[in-house]
Amino acid sequence: MTFLTRLLLVIAAMWASQLALAYMQAKRFQADLSGLRKKGTVAVGMGGRRYRGGRAFVALAVDNGGIVQDGLVLKGFTVFAKSSQLTNYIGFSLDGILSGNREEVDEPNKVREAAVMSAQHIKDYLSRSDQGEKMGREY
Repeated sequence: MTFLTRLLLVIAAMWASQLALAYMQAKRFQADLSGLRKKGTVAVGMGGRRYRGGRAFVALAVDNGGIVQDGLVLKGFTVFAKSSQLTNYIGFSLDGILSGNREEVDEPNKVREAAVMSAQHIKDYLSRSDQGEKMGREY
């Protein structure tokens, strides 16, 4: 085998292992989300930039009243990052998170951005569900 062939094989093996590790990380995060889904309506938001400090993914579980029951955060630079509990938002309403008046919480900007996105997704979903129920009652 030539040097170029060996080099291409090593690059292909590294790429395949990175894909496999990313897949395993996604499966772990999905398993963590399944426990969160038992607590209410769940949405995942993303914050941060890919190459400037990394990204963060925040999942919030909200009850029917719009109050956060639980949360998860996944942040890190590598595929070895694991999700952890996010307790800073428990007990807050969706409107309180969306207003951005959460300066007392000590967390990175990317986590705050992801939480706001998650709260917005849940609020949009709940408003669509309410509209659908109203439409169903009218007919």
